[in-house]
Amino acid sequence: MHGTENRRAGIIAAALATALLTWAAAPSAAADTPSSSPVRFQVTATTHWGDRVFAVGSVPALGSWDPAHAVPLDAHGYPVWDAEASIPSGTPVEYKYLVKKADGAIAWEDGANRFMQPRAGAPVTTRDSFRLIPGTPASGIAPTCITWSETWRYTPVHNGCGSTYDLQVLYRDGSISTCRQVAPGATATFAGYGPYENRPVAVNHC
Repeated sequence: MHGTENRRAGIIAAALATALLTWAAAPSAAADTPSSSPVRFQVTATTHWGDRVFAVGSVPALGSWDPAHAVPLDAHGYPVWDAEASIPSGTPVEYKYLVKKADGAIAWEDGANRFMQPRAGAPVTTRDSFRLIPGTPASGIAPTCITWSETWRYTPVHNGCGSTYDLQVLYRDGSISTCRQVAPGATATFAGYGPYENRPVAVNHC
């Protein structure tokens, strides 16, 4: 009797051990799936009939800089074009906009690559302007006479130019500040990078 009970207990223990080993060895779907964030690309761009605007960038979701695989934007809110893409979280991403002309020609926007680093589960909307000539209104890039510094609490932006500019700060996660008018010689104070190290990466001419 005791022998039968011992054998039965041994079989149960072996089955439990096998189940635990199988569970431990099973791959985790969550671990294998990289986290991503929904990013809505919005850009104001004036185009000609038949032209289309695209977002392209340094990650596969944005075509890996290949215009043939760029993300097409919708013109239903023209002149604002938009589309949503799933971007890897916590990864520095560079991107730009381009226009595919009706005749097949491709026109890239001017200026340096744009930058973002979205956080997991944090939706981002870009609200950009297609850059034509650096330093002009709505070009998306401030002239070099606009300077800025950063602390965890404040981002002071100084207008060292001879004209008034409308300026905004672009942060690492792709978010932007409100657009503020800054007079010549004046300094505007925007939000700093805070406890999440969401550092400013550029000052745009809005």
